[in-house]
Amino acid sequence: MTSAPQLSAFGLDVVVERLTVERMGPYLDSATGDLAVALRLYDWNSAVAGAMHADLGRLEVVFRNALDRALNDLAAASGWKQPWYAQELLYRERQRDAIDTAVQRASRHRRGSPAHGGVISELGFGFWRFLCVPAYLTALWVPALASAFPRRPAQGDPRRIRADVERRMEGLHVLRNRIAHHEPIFRRNLERDHAQLLELIGWMCADSQTWAAAVSRTPSTIAERDRRASADS
Repeated sequence: MTSAPQLSAFGLDVVVERLTVERMGPYLDSATGDLAVALRLYDWNSAVAGAMHADLGRLEVVFRNALDRALNDLAAASGWKQPWYAQELLYRERQRDAIDTAVQRASRHRRGSPAHGGVISELGFGFWRFLCVPAYLTALWVPALASAFPRRPAQGDPRRIRADVERRMEGLHVLRNRIAHHEPIFRRNLERDHAQLLELIGWMCADSQTWAAAVSRTPSTIAERDRRASADS
């Protein structure tokens, strides 16, 4: 196995040019123009983004399964003959479009109706985030979705639960989109992002929160930046 090349083994200016000065601008500003420090910060940003992306993936799966379970209970109690996502009148255009796309994707390799789990797995992070907006309070949160967060200390108030969940999902959705587009996240309060992500999981399931915290690489990756900063100073 060969070791990773040192920064001195390649032209820093060439790499920065290939990444583009525009993309490297925030890192160069933070590094006061030092190319080596800026590139180390860029690489650390990629590492912490990867760690946080894994955490967001764990949140997404726990979140969608918790909401799906609550909506399945609502469908059963309401006597719906079709799945909850087939109740078109309940959803705004954004959600209806996402559901249509998910059903189409889940149906690609099946005859007849797609598997329920296949549709759920095709509904992206944004679908679940926007299911938290105030427009769904009466139709979904009061009768069903608030129950997906039994450990949120809000005295069972669906209005407070929805607002608190949306506040965290909104911020984490922005973070997820920045990570997906390889944008800088090093100026964010990542410790707070991580804490809120774990808190949100904990509102749904204590064991899932403990698991997510135990396997997360985010805290150690954040600490690595502090060690790098000490070395650069």
